[in-house]
Amino acid sequence: MPRGERQRTEVRIFSRRPNSNTRGRTPQSALKFCEGKIRTPEIYLVRHGETEWNRSHRIQGSLDSPLTELGREQAQRSGRTLARLGLAGLPVSLSPLGRTRATAAILAGEVAFGPVTVEPRLRELALGSWEGLTFAQVQARFPALLEGTTQHTWYFQAPDGESFEAARNRVGGWLGEQTGPVIAVAHGMIGRVLRARYLDLPREQALAYPLGQDVIWHFRDGGMAVLPVD
Repeated sequence: MPRGERQRTEVRIFSRRPNSNTRGRTPQSALKFCEGKIRTPEIYLVRHGETEWNRSHRIQGSLDSPLTELGREQAQRSGRTLARLGLAGLPVSLSPLGRTRATAAILAGEVAFGPVTVEPRLRELALGSWEGLTFAQVQARFPALLEGTTQHTWYFQAPDGESFEAARNRVGGWLGEQTGPVIAVAHGMIGRVLRARYLDLPREQALAYPLGQDVIWHFRDGGMAVLPVD
């Protein structure tokens, strides 16, 4: 499919260097200010489908739980969208965790992959001893650590977890090695960190905007767009 046709399906969100008209605006109000001007690798980011622990609000990190029926449907729709966009044959970088492998297997049933690389730098943010707990349990046991945090910045407060800087550096190393379009199958928090690194956004802004499981995130020329799935 010609690139022009693909672009008409996109809802553009951010550029790497917003112009002065976007300063101080929320991501939603900056939808029209989207054109990046810095050459950067083209990435189609697919988050794994919903899991059992996603549904029960339990922290996964480097642990795993099975995809739900909805999660499998999300992966199928994402695969059909990748095929519709003419992306068959692109190389794939895949987090080594079970939920991303399961998602990739479903994607591959809908669109032919090019070479597949299992990429440890795309694994989910490590949360140490918080992994396996519910959000409510973390709030009850570590109230002081969560004081002053927002909906997503608290992930980096785990005393034995991974810092934002460490996660940003590892995903930045992967980004720096990409020389052409690639499909990345990864996770919610590391996807937000990748967004921060790619778009050169402040941590709070990059973490605040959602990273859903029912869309594909298209990074190109220093900008980011949302591709709705079929």
